[in-house]
Amino acid sequence: MSKMVNLIETTLHDQTGHSYTYVQCLLKANAEFNLQLRVWLDRRGSKLFSGAPNCKIMPYFYRPLRQVQKVFLYRKLIQQQGVIFVGTCELWDLQILAWLAQSVTVKAQVILHFHQFKTKTKKLASLHRIAQQNTGFKIITPTQKLADIFIQQGFVDCQAIACPTYHPIPAPTNTIAKFSKVLYAGAARSDKGFVAVVEAIDFNRQQGHDTVFEVQTSPPSSLRYDTETEQALNKLYKLSPENLILNKHTLNAQQYLQQFQNAICLLIYKQQEYQDKFSAVALDSFYAGSPIITVQNTWMGDMAEKYQAGIALQKTNPEAVQSAIEQIVQNYTYYHANAKRAAQDLALLHDPKHTLTYINNI
Repeated sequence: MSKMVNLIETTLHDQTGHSYTYVQCLLKANAEFNLQLRVWLDRRGSKLFSGAPNCKIMPYFYRPLRQVQKVFLYRKLIQQQGVIFVGTCELWDLQILAWLAQSVTVKAQVILHFHQFKTKTKKLASLHRIAQQNTGFKIITPTQKLADIFIQQGFVDCQAIACPTYHPIPAPTNTIAKFSKVLYAGAARSDKGFVAVVEAIDFNRQQGHDTVFEVQTSPPSSLRYDTETEQALNKLYKLSPENLILNKHTLNAQQYLQQFQNAICLLIYKQQEYQDKFSAVALDSFYAGSPIITVQNTWMGDMAEKYQAGIALQKTNPEAVQSAIEQIVQNYTYYHANAKRAAQDLALLHDPKHTLTYINNI
């Protein structure tokens, strides 16, 4: 009998955002593994993934109450045979499961996929306490730097597995790479350097350039902009609309991916926030052959430098960003080819089969 896997994605309800791609690519790759997948998601997502083999959709979560609902769901699942796989894990998920493990018989294998972790003193102390319980929970992360945070706090079963994603769609062989625009893709957030992006656009205009900028200004999944981003948006809306494309609504998967064609992608994220994180937007950019401008000492910067598929900046002031744009535009064919080369390697590394193999073998 094939293994039962309960995949938890509490906020997933439509085709937008990282969670949809994450689950979709796992479902497609599962044809080779035949795992019995149950996807627990937002109750608004009941029509998602219809017809996927070996998959049952469990529309369960109501967004305002999801953190409380986790307690009851985890209590039920942790006492059943099978796997609990939290695809986008928060500290709260770990805390609930560790608390439950003290009072009930744990029959499930628990795999927690952390995509990020803010290394605040209280959070690290909580990690350390839970690690001492020897719960047997398994931690996976997309980067080794992030895995090291958990290892340093005492977690034994912790390893880095490249984040699963789709395979790039081969471009027609007769197409010629030609720069057309500078792109900011993804939700408008201060940690993703949205303020620096707006400053770069303003500087570009002040210098007399007419570069086309396409900017996604849709809010994050919380539907609330942070204060810095709100101020930047007000500034952005006051700029001349000429050669400025604003996507104010969240895009579906196809619309989102189309943005990257013949673009330079700005990923001038805050280095401190992204020093140990993987970026799906950077990977999407490479898959499209779109060079990136990002920051040093991050996964994004490391990939840009390794493959010469973009420029990693030490500072993200407008002058530095403009200089990087000009350098890539002048050598766009070179950077585009390198981005496609990076895509070939990274597609193998991020094949969802690696994640499913790990789940299947525990």
